[in-house]
Amino acid sequence: MRRMALALLLAVLAACGAQRVDAPSPLADDNSATEDPAAQGQGKTVQPVASDDPEFATVSLIELGSLDQPVDAAARSGDDAIYFVSVTGTIHRFTSAGFNTTPVLDISDLTNGNGERGLLGLAFSNDGTTAYVNYTNLDGHNTIASVAVDPSGTFDRGSLRTLLVIDQPFRNHNAGDIVVEPGGMLLVPMGDGGSADDPQRLSLDDKSMLGKVLRVDPRDGTVRVLAKGLRNPWRIDLFEDRLWLADVGQNQWEEVSVLDDVSRRVGVAFGNATGGGAADASAAADIVDFGWSAYEANMQFNDDQSSPRHTPPYLAYEHGENGCSVSGGAVATSGSLRGRYVFADYCSGRLWSVPTNAPSPSMQLHFVDLDAPAAVVRANGDVFVLSLGGTIWRLNG
Repeated sequence: MRRMALALLLAVLAACGAQRVDAPSPLADDNSATEDPAAQGQGKTVQPVASDDPEFATVSLIELGSLDQPVDAAARSGDDAIYFVSVTGTIHRFTSAGFNTTPVLDISDLTNGNGERGLLGLAFSNDGTTAYVNYTNLDGHNTIASVAVDPSGTFDRGSLRTLLVIDQPFRNHNAGDIVVEPGGMLLVPMGDGGSADDPQRLSLDDKSMLGKVLRVDPRDGTVRVLAKGLRNPWRIDLFEDRLWLADVGQNQWEEVSVLDDVSRRVGVAFGNATGGGAADASAAADIVDFGWSAYEANMQFNDDQSSPRHTPPYLAYEHGENGCSVSGGAVATSGSLRGRYVFADYCSGRLWSVPTNAPSPSMQLHFVDLDAPAAVVRANGDVFVLSLGGTIWRLNG
């Protein structure tokens, strides 16, 4: 019954102009192309909701342009451009002159950008010479790959090298983000493998990479597990050695969790970097356990699952007026929201911020009725809100 209610809610959203979604995913199932991405609505401003706190009164969203189903953004060292990712398989370079209509990378032949699949994440090496991408291949399996980037920002498609492939049993819960640590390692969040209710009980299974935060060595693709018990941590943000995870919920709760002291965590070596094998269970205490699917937020979920070291989320909000699919999330580094974590909900179109160090964080509402916000990301010091309907906003003030 709850699943039917969620499906009905999403159908209503679609009727009101939001694109159709495979619940409770932040990704749509519409591959229609947009017009020239530099031509649509550039400069329009979205004003915030009224706030009792004058500190937040100057916050606004500035429309930069549009792109076919944007889901991620990244910046690289020594380059003022922002690189935006389309789930359809292309990456576009954005400068003060607007979008380059010719993609700097096109791997649309390697992926199917529909539902929760496609090109999902982008990050750059610390020296800016290598790009790392996270996409689902034509078999639907998560693929982490590297590609060389020259000083002008041109991607060398011929240098594309697969580092890791992780098998996916279902079409959804592919997570998809990728972050580079200061030491050069890659952080990759993984969903629980999909369907609903964690049917194969993979999220807490130490023999699976699914439902985990992985540290991937870009030199050889070897993997260490830093955390488990996640459902679909769609977007992550690494800020001041804390990894923020926006984890899309199941029936009742949306979660934002935090993995502290990332650089100090050794984690557990995984036995087989291609997706099989077993983790070293003797070191399981080194893995942070966020609880899914023994728990959804702080409520027990699957009775046959055990999470004795459950780490509760930093915050959770219940399905209803606030929405049903968290679209994380990034820590703002400037303006009146500096030092606050900014996130949205795909279903409701609401955008909030919370303080990053509070025992009981309170969600400050800033915007309502945004069109299908699929991701909130930080690049080159700015926070961007990406609508699956195509609009790209920059957070201002």
